[in-house]
Amino acid sequence: MRPSSDPLPIVFVHRGNSAYLPFTLAQAKLASLSSPVVLLGDRTNNQFPFVTHADMSAFAEQAAELAKVYKHRSPNGAPYELFCFQRWFILRDFMRANSLERIVHVDSDVLLYVDVNVEQRLWRDYDLTLVRGVCAGNMFVNRRAAIEDLCDWIWDLYTSADSDAKLDAIHAWRSQTGEGVSDMVALKAIYDANRSRVAEMTGVRDDDSYWDANIHLAEGFEHDGTIKRIRYHDRLPYGRHLASARDVRFKALHFQGVAKRHIEPHFRQGCPATSSSIAA
Repeated sequence: MRPSSDPLPIVFVHRGNSAYLPFTLAQAKLASLSSPVVLLGDRTNNQFPFVTHADMSAFAEQAAELAKVYKHRSPNGAPYELFCFQRWFILRDFMRANSLERIVHVDSDVLLYVDVNVEQRLWRDYDLTLVRGVCAGNMFVNRRAAIEDLCDWIWDLYTSADSDAKLDAIHAWRSQTGEGVSDMVALKAIYDANRSRVAEMTGVRDDDSYWDANIHLAEGFEHDGTIKRIRYHDRLPYGRHLASARDVRFKALHFQGVAKRHIEPHFRQGCPATSSSIAA
């Protein structure tokens, strides 16, 4: 096990060489200079000199087994939804192989604006953190056992004797809101079963900061009808919190779905000009 004083690894899991990927990786590095930024990727995205690249195929044995038993119950495409589940097995096996107990997992469409080594101290008494009880866009993992439990829950969902009945029941109530069976179901189940061990990051913090769940959602902030209205001060993003009439600093921005096209412009607004070459 690595000493707790070691810089916290920031881990991304991503397939392909998406146009926005250099900017989310670079922003994570700029925000936490002492932390290694790790990309569990593939041969198409092994090209960033400031990133530690690891081929995810080396950690995909059980992820491949999951593909054999996966049953699709989602309006999203099957390859996309399957990979959302598989990534947790890839992450778990990477942590096992490297004897890692503590990391922060960041989705590849998230711009991160905090030093995770400072921020982690606020959550060190928890095994895991989530946003809105279901989102792992920025997730502090303080004990690998929490990811082990998540993988066990997912595996049981697809391999237990009553798997079809469980999936049909989940799909029935999720379909009422236009959703299907996704890894958020598993994350919510882990959260509900371990409220004392899984922290909820949602809400305006005491220092007037906020973890964005999804930039499409207003969440009580000024909104332009499509995404939150963001302003930059000292290279950090702020939004006007309507109930308190205060400017609140965002610790991360999650550009989910079609909002990914906003990643590069937001990176360049908040990035010092001398550092823009990192993601050039």
